[in-house]
Order: sequence, then C-alpha cells, then structure tokens
Amino acid sequence: MSKFLHGHALNASIEKIIQEAESQLILVSPFIKLNHRYLDELGEFLERRKVKITVFFGKSDGQYHKSFDVEALKFLKRMPNIKIVYDERLHAKFYANEKCSLLTSMNLYDYSQDNNIEVGVESTRAGWMQSEGLDHDSYSYFETAISKAKVVFERVPTFKKKLLGLKETYEGSETVIDEIVIPEPSPAKVRSKEKKAAKKVEKASQEGERIKRPLQAKSKAKAPRQDEPPMGYCIRTGEPIPFDVKRPLSDKAFNSWSQFGDGSYPEAYCHFSGEECVGETSYDRPILRKNWRKAKKWIK
Repeated sequence: MSKFLHGHALNASIEKIIQEAESQLILVSPFIKLNHRYLDELGEFLERRKVKITVFFGKSDGQYHKSFDVEALKFLKRMPNIKIVYDERLHAKFYANEKCSLLTSMNLYDYSQDNNIEVGVESTRAGWMQSEGLDHDSYSYFETAISKAKVVFERVPTFKKKLLGLKETYEGSETVIDEIVIPEPSPAKVRSKEKKAAKKVEKASQEGERIKRPLQAKSKAKAPRQDEPPMGYCIRTGEPIPFDVKRPLSDKAFNSWSQFGDGSYPEAYCHFSGEECVGETSYDRPILRKNWRKAKKWIK
C-alpha cells in the first residue's frame, strides 16, 4: 500500500519510521542536519541496541563535515549499533525500517523540513515474504547502493547469551571503522555560537512574556480563582506535565529545545488539550488558537 505525502505529514512519516524500527533503520540523505524531534527519537537507540542503524550520505567532496552537520555526526557516533556510508554521487532520499519506507525529495536537514516544498511516497510491506511492489523494489535498490558505498564509520555491539540462550545481555560496543575527522571549532566560533544560542533563548522568553502580558492585565480585575488548573501537556512529546505556558515542555524536551532556543520552532501537541497538531504550536504559542479562549482563565 502506498500513499502520497507532503507538508507536516512528511515529517510525521519519518518520525514514525524511526519510532517503529524494531531490527533496522535506514536513513539515506545527501545532506544531514537533525532537528530537535529527530534527535529525541534517535536518542532512544542508545538503549535499543539491537536495532541496526545505517546512514548513507554524500555531496561533501570527501570532507564529510561539509554535508553532515558536526553535531549530528558526534551524536550518531555515540549510537551502539550503527554504520555510516558515503558516496559522493548520492542525490536520492530514502528512509525505511523493516516494515515501512519513504521515497522523498526531502533531505534529513532541518531547513528542508521547515521551509521547503517537499513531497514523498510512503509504502508499507504486506508481509515479510513480499517480493514485489514499491517498498520491496526501493528497499532492495538502496540495500545494493549501500553495499557499494564506502564505509566511513561503524560501531558494533556485543551481546552475551544467558539462560541457555533464552536471554541476551548487552556487553558493550566497539568502533571498528572510523574515518570521520571532525574539525574542532575555533574558540571564537564557540563563543559566537554560545552568544547566538543565549540570544535566542532570551528572545523566545521575551516574546512569550509579550504575548502573556495583555492577558495578565485583564486577569487582575477578576476575583482570584479557587479552583485548580487543568493538567498540561508537553508540546513536543504529548506527555502530561503541569500547565504553564511559560514552560510548555517536559524537562527532557526543554533541555533539548534550549540548545537552540528557537521560540517559533514548530512542535507537535497543544499544551492545553494534548491533541496532536504537528507544526501548529511552538514554545512562544503553545496553545492551539481554537483552545485559546478556554485556556485563558488558567494563564497566570
């Protein structure tokens, strides 16, 4: 079964492919720079060590950091079970696990995901024995292309069998290939990046205060409320958290968001209702417009 995707549905498809990988995950993109949500999802594989991650990239003239964001490289090199391969000619984009795949125009690059007009075709396998169809044909093609590409990094886990082979425990991972040299940034560049990040956090905070100030002024004239506010929801993960428009993220999600401090970065859930609304909320505007009137009474 195949379906045509665009817009937020395209991002959601990639997230689903990452989340639902049980034995293998394939990410094929000439250019790679991971956004916050993908970083969070891929971080789960630090513990899901049996899932083999394969990353295929290109277009860097052999200087891998030119097309592969340095922070993303450092992050992925921590994965316990991963192979990174390279071919300068790569222009295709393909994302897959053992059950589902996505052929698309979109790079695994945050700018492409947030700004470009992109499309894709998602296909699922009817069964593990299926030997034809779009999913099978695209999967087979990229398996062959990956096998011919140059392996520039590989990290392999070791498991020890226990209880007569009925249970396995993770013993550790070994880096068997590492040809990726990541240049150290100059002190001036580090300071500049830190200043920019701090400014973004400050700007996001100021914008949030600007939005809330008129509501606070109106609420002063009203009698103090005796009832308790409702439960809120993390705008990135959807998990229940205290209702607070000044902090609409869980602690883990906030730590991830604060690295960049982009108050307008699109999120996935409404802080007031918890309903999924990929791209319609942000740190500065954590509540869906249709829920704003109901939520106003709880904003301090």
